[in-house]
Amino acid sequence: MEKRHNYAAAGFLLLGIGAAGRAFLGVPEGVTMAELSLTVLLVIGALLLTRQGLAALVCGLAATALELVLCGSWVQTGGALAAAAPFLRLADLWLLLGLVWGSLPAARRAVDDLKYTRSTRMMLVACGVLLAAHTVLRIASLAAPASVPLGKASSGSFVVFSVLLLWYTVLMVKAYNVQRTKH
Repeated sequence: MEKRHNYAAAGFLLLGIGAAGRAFLGVPEGVTMAELSLTVLLVIGALLLTRQGLAALVCGLAATALELVLCGSWVQTGGALAAAAPFLRLADLWLLLGLVWGSLPAARRAVDDLKYTRSTRMMLVACGVLLAAHTVLRIASLAAPASVPLGKASSGSFVVFSVLLLWYTVLMVKAYNVQRTKH
């Protein structure tokens, strides 16, 4: 019996698991080692998609490097990059969105479903809008640190963004299932 490796199915599964973990972790301000580990899972998932997930892989590798910096002493102990940490964190979230964006075309091709294509487009737009709102609100709350409503709105937009990562998880698991049953 010939043994077949279904790397794309494994890639979609790892992308789904990594996104679910990031969604449940819900750390809007600081990067932890748990978040870094989940980003590495996302990168491995993108790597398994080979050329189909090249944009996801590039964004994932950049996010991993940025998270290593954010977890390092340059930031954690008030080092040279401590003042830039909130802005680096926002860049990290945008790279996560880039990873999501970069893996969706491969998933759309795997599933080959018009409804799936529309829903992924809507999900991506909603994620972008929520992340843009979070970015603006976070920068505004940094400028006015005493403003509790800005902080709450920033956190709220991050929570909704995390919920949409769960939607992405469902899409990746669906793509995994289609790929798994094809081979």
